[in-house]
Amino acid sequence: MQKFICVIVIWSILFFLSGCWLKAGTGSPMGFKRITPSMEKEMEQLINAGCDKEYQYYDREIAFLYSIIPGGGQWYTGEKEKAWLYLLSSPLIVPYIVSFQDAQNSVDYYNFRYTAKFCKSKFKIAKKKYDMG
Repeated sequence: MQKFICVIVIWSILFFLSGCWLKAGTGSPMGFKRITPSMEKEMEQLINAGCDKEYQYYDREIAFLYSIIPGGGQWYTGEKEKAWLYLLSSPLIVPYIVSFQDAQNSVDYYNFRYTAKFCKSKFKIAKKKYDMG
């Protein structure tokens, strides 16, 4: 009975800590990745300037498949701290379910940033070429 109580206490602490870490402050590696309104505004300007394609750095389907293993989607996107957190708290169903959505959010976020970076560099190269020609 004491071992059972000890296991419950340990998992309760992990569950509590997972909630605290995931709601960490801005810029925290444990926080959820979200596309902000300023990022959307920047992308709108790039689209108006001629950026017409979304570039993918990570694949949503692959992240989803990796998420079958708790934390696999986070490992795929390079968020190793979160991957370990989800793996350790996998016996608790809520963090396991949240890891699927978190992996998809991270893929969207990184693809969005990659597209913006690619379009900016493409426009700089085109502008230099146009200015020189």
